[in-house]
Amino acid sequence: MAKINSFNFGFIVVDGKQYIYDVLILPDGTVKEREHSKARLGSHTIGKAEIEELAKTKPETIIVGIGTSGMATVSTDARLYGLEAKLNLIVLPSSEAIEKLSQLVDEGKRVAALIHITC
Repeated sequence: MAKINSFNFGFIVVDGKQYIYDVLILPDGTVKEREHSKARLGSHTIGKAEIEELAKTKPETIIVGIGTSGMATVSTDARLYGLEAKLNLIVLPSSEAIEKLSQLVDEGKRVAALIHITC
């Protein structure tokens, strides 16, 4: 699994590589650019398709970091999908989400995450 080395407003460092956009972290350690982060600040709404994409990796838990101040949102349809699919979906401000991600990985859990790096 990928290890997050540092995080601050506008960037995240994963396995020694700095990213200046929102990232998806998959259970196998793959780090991908969040599709909706093409605009430098990224979308401030996490949609159903993004949660579906993470769910396809069959994690035990999906963690969503909603920004440095917790101002991003998870859309209603994304939350409903999580409930209907019986996903263990954890939504936290990004710094707390990163701590939770590290904790679960240390416990040997299969985790996927979306980390929003602004707001």
